[in-house]
Amino acid sequence: MSKENLDSKEAIKKMRDEPDFDRIKSEVLTLLADNRDIVLATSSKNRVTARTVSFTSKDFDIYFLSWEHNKKIEQIKENPNVALTLKNVQIEGKAEVLGWTYNEEHKEIGDLFRAKFSPEWYDTFSKIKEMVLVKITPEKIMKFEIIYKRLQLQNLDLTNKKVYQMRIEDKDNPNFPY
Repeated sequence: MSKENLDSKEAIKKMRDEPDFDRIKSEVLTLLADNRDIVLATSSKNRVTARTVSFTSKDFDIYFLSWEHNKKIEQIKENPNVALTLKNVQIEGKAEVLGWTYNEEHKEIGDLFRAKFSPEWYDTFSKIKEMVLVKITPEKIMKFEIIYKRLQLQNLDLTNKKVYQMRIEDKDNPNFPY
C-alpha cells in the first residue's frame, strides 16, 4: 500500500475497524502465559517506582510474590492503582495483597506458579512467613500494534468484550481510546 493510499479515507476506516475481541484476547493471554517476568509500577506519596516481578496469571488476573515489607507492598497498601507492561501490552489495574502465599486458599495459584516455574522455586519462597501473594485485577489493557504500516492502539474493553482500535495519529479525535 502506498503512503497516499495509507492516508485515504478507506484505509483510515479499515484501520479503525473493530478487531476480533477473541483473537486479541488470545494474543494477550498467550503473551502472559509465555513470559515469566513483567514490569510493575506502583506509587504513593508522590513517588512512583517500577521493577520487574516474576508472575503467573489466571485469565487476565496477574499474581506475584513479594516480601510483605517491600516498598511495592507498602505502596500498594496506600494506593492499589498499579500499571504493568510486557512487550507491546500495557495493563492498568487494582492490586490486592492476599496474604501469606502458602495458605490453603491460594493452592490453585500456587499450582500455577509451580507449573510455570518449578515446584522447588515456588515452595522455597512461598513457605516463608513474610512472603505475601498479590493479585492484580486488570481494568484497562492497551495493546500497541503496527497495522497497515501505522502504529495502532488496541484498547481491550473486558466488560463489553470489545476492542477499540485507533491510529496513534488520531490522538486529537474525541473518540481516541486512551
